[in-house]
Amino acid sequence: MTDLEYVEQSLFLPSGKERMEAFLEDERLRSILPEVYRLEDVPQPPDYHPEGDALIHSLLTVRHLPEDPDRRLAWAALLHDVGKALVTREIDGRIRAFGHDREGAKLAAKILNRLGMEERTAADVEWLIRNHMFALSWQIEEEEKLTRRQWRFIEDRRFPLLLDLMEIDSLAAGGNPVKLEQVDFYREARSLLG
Repeated sequence: MTDLEYVEQSLFLPSGKERMEAFLEDERLRSILPEVYRLEDVPQPPDYHPEGDALIHSLLTVRHLPEDPDRRLAWAALLHDVGKALVTREIDGRIRAFGHDREGAKLAAKILNRLGMEERTAADVEWLIRNHMFALSWQIEEEEKLTRRQWRFIEDRRFPLLLDLMEIDSLAAGGNPVKLEQVDFYREARSLLG
């Protein structure tokens, strides 16, 4: 069994609890994915992440995956915040992880290449990670305010997976109602495209 297959065996366990326990207890997973485990003790702002450090958040995101998830979503859930180990800083008394999405996408590309994932799937995972914070920068609450460029982004074939990632990311952080409302808003916008 390859390292890629071994990780996926844990990502696709039927129960979220089993998935999380596997990643917490399995030493082989730690040796395959040291970048993920560098998230241990990486702090997060408690008002947005009451669950604790970035590793626990990432594993809770994996725990919230639906049964039999899309493979790209499973990998994005595991790796979506991997960049936080590189960029998290305390600035003016606040914990910040500026650019973790971009740095995480680059790091994920290296990890997935090392594990031998096929290029197209890896590129989709990288896209999901790079864009998982899009709603925070857009700050839009009415469909009429979406630009043509934003509508083109919403049309992307991967956009429904990005919304799934946003949803489980939010659930892993205690179910932030504002973020969940954003997911619903963008799902509704996507549905308008037919």
